[in-house]
Amino acid sequence: MTAIFRNDAPTLARDWGIHLPGVRGYFSEMAMDADLPAYAPVTAPNSAIPALFTTYTDPAIIRALVTPTRSEAIYGSARKGDWTTDTAQFPVVELAGYATAYDDYSPAGTADTNANWAHRQSFHFQTWTRWGEREVDRMGAAKIDWVNQKNMASISVLNKNANAINLFGLSGLELYGALNDPQLPAALAPVAKIGPSGSAAAGNSWADVTDPVQVYADILKAFGALTTQMGGNLTLETPMTLVIPTERQQCLLYTNQYQVSLADLLRKNLPNLKIETLPEAGTALGGGQASTTLMQLFATQVDGQESVTTAFTEKLRAHAVERYSSNFRQKKSQGTWGTIWFYPQACVIMAGV
Repeated sequence: MTAIFRNDAPTLARDWGIHLPGVRGYFSEMAMDADLPAYAPVTAPNSAIPALFTTYTDPAIIRALVTPTRSEAIYGSARKGDWTTDTAQFPVVELAGYATAYDDYSPAGTADTNANWAHRQSFHFQTWTRWGEREVDRMGAAKIDWVNQKNMASISVLNKNANAINLFGLSGLELYGALNDPQLPAALAPVAKIGPSGSAAAGNSWADVTDPVQVYADILKAFGALTTQMGGNLTLETPMTLVIPTERQQCLLYTNQYQVSLADLLRKNLPNLKIETLPEAGTALGGGQASTTLMQLFATQVDGQESVTTAFTEKLRAHAVERYSSNFRQKKSQGTWGTIWFYPQACVIMAGV
């Protein structure tokens, strides 16, 4: 095939600009198959590819579950003072006096008022977020907004601490929680429970029975005690909140032979009752802070005045971002008064539900 190439070479150079110096002829595959030896591969046998090229990374970030912070949703929230405030006082005014039979010349009868102040102390707490330049870039390569995730973590940490203080207060300070304020009346005991056979149940909690009427009896007992404590300021139509442990919420579905559930009984007989679940009111989800399962029933308002609220000085203060050679950090802080019961007598607690 050398002669053929010699005839083609001038045409290739002139018309196509293809110059092949040193080439003497065409090459035949048939000749190769017949004359050249086969070469075995020297690399390790492989029919796969790196798993990276067949791995899918979902852009949606799935966050681990944590116990919800429910204190503010249940008891309300209000700002009192600011982050320079160390103490607070809340005036309580009582109207007093007496009247007598009328007489033109009698000086008898008087009306008066008495004022007292309830005192509370604030508590401020903080946390830091830190991130490095390479750390952020590496996480960015994985499509994770690392600085934002760290900021959300700092807010979550602060809110979890505030929630715990709102419920249980802080020892050593005049700062109390919604579940253990010393001004709250002593806890009631549940009504004795009866098992299906008619004998006493193994325990006295809601988990020891499946009869909605027996659980309803505990709520009626709490309502009766609240009626007495409120001195006639409570009616069946009064807006109230029932707080039960989250681990007892299935008891609302207890149904009797007439297909009437506990939730049905409460809706019918206490139309303005709001039911809230609180993990920390139980032992299974309380994180070790509660020694028994607690139920609370409280009137949300008394004569237009809220009976309870959680309170804070600062909900979130983001301090200056500090920059170093190749990393950053930022402090965030909050301040709290815990939970303030303006009317402790407007609440009833039952322990052991």
